[in-house]
Amino acid sequence: MVKIRLYESLAISTLLYGTELWPLSVTQMQQKLEADHHKFQRILLGITWRDKVRNEDIRKKTVSRKLEDIILKRLGWLGLVLRMDNSRTARQAAQWQLRGYKRKPGRPRKNWVDFIKRDLRQMDLTWEEAEELANDKAEWRQRVPNAA
Repeated sequence: MVKIRLYESLAISTLLYGTELWPLSVTQMQQKLEADHHKFQRILLGITWRDKVRNEDIRKKTVSRKLEDIILKRLGWLGLVLRMDNSRTARQAAQWQLRGYKRKPGRPRKNWVDFIKRDLRQMDLTWEEAEELANDKAEWRQRVPNAA
């Protein structure tokens, strides 16, 4: 269907621009992004919420993936950063930690590295193992889609 292909090439690419750097929580992913994604797909198919069609059925009709699977590809970008020389800014930023700063009381906010470490745990990897694995580009590219 032409509408679906246009949606995926224009809307999805715009919606997910820069997601490799977004620190998204699970609720943000499920409640906001996935809800909008399914809403747009329903509009394309002419299905309303009153029709009581499940989201999985909508994805099958449009032959599309969950946004979570697409966003997990940020690990591919991580592999590129981990292969960089230590003098590069992106590599330094991935390893940088703020010292001498005292956080306010309460639960600390999660940052990009926290979410990447969560994604790596899903792959059964530590940060150090990911650094070693990223040096083998072919192996990294094989393992990242399996995480999604």
